Amino acid sequence: MTAPQIPTDYEAWRQGRWEEIAGANGKAKVVANAKITEPGPHTLPGIPGEWGTTEVGDLTVTAKVADGVRVAGSLVDGTSPVPSGSRLEFPDNRVGFAGGADGSYGLVVMDQGRVERAGLTGIDAFPYNPAWVFEGQYRAAPEGRRIEVPRLTTPRSTEAIQAPVDLAVTIDGTEYVLAVLQDFPGQRLVIFTDETNGESTPTIGRWLVLPLLEPGSTLTVDFNKAALSHHHLNPDVFICPLSPPGNHLPMRVEVGERALIHATARN
Repeated sequence: MTAPQIPTDYEAWRQGRWEEIAGANGKAKVVANAKITEPGPHTLPGIPGEWGTTEVGDLTVTAKVADGVRVAGSLVDGTSPVPSGSRLEFPDNRVGFAGGADGSYGLVVMDQGRVERAGLTGIDAFPYNPAWVFEGQYRAAPEGRRIEVPRLTTPRSTEAIQAPVDLAVTIDGTEYVLAVLQDFPGQRLVIFTDETNGESTPTIGRWLVLPLLEPGSTLTVDFNKAALSHHHLNPDVFICPLSPPGNHLPMRVEVGERALIHATARN
């Protein structure tokens, strides 16, 4: 039997996924990920200094010279503004970036050597199968709908996440309707489980990242691009949502990513 021809867009997606995980700003390098939405001061796990916002909503950090915090190359001694998008430097060759505005900010800290130390070398995936590419359709959800979804916190928690549309897709003659989450601005996500979970894929299911389109729009649904949750990269940092109720496919979806590949980790 001749192996199916692998589309160039799938190969590009695989390369892009590895860049997303292990590239210059790869998520596998993230060692801290925090939100700052109140004046503070806030102390953040693993991040030196105290963080907060001013009365006009600007981000600030308060640190001593010994803390080794640098903002845009300047060592902080006292309280310093942190302009959105500025590069942050911390001890042990960690770097960070802050983004946001008007009193709401996200702070990401990365360790550039973490991928190598962890021995992360790739992402294992099932063979490409064109039979798992479908045409789907977005269907309107009730205005303002939010769905209570578990999050991978310790202890486990739930959060009402915006779910603006459903995805309808027909597989082997049966239509399945899956809730689409919008956990981050600009990104829609179907988190689904199937009969491979806990055996050849993670128990917590996998992701399909989908485009921003209006209800009624048709779109390509390619399960070959089913992705692992960021939770596998650093469980302490990525407290990802789990599959909403009803997002289970009662079949074996033997395409897409299976597991991270690790060589022998280095101390």
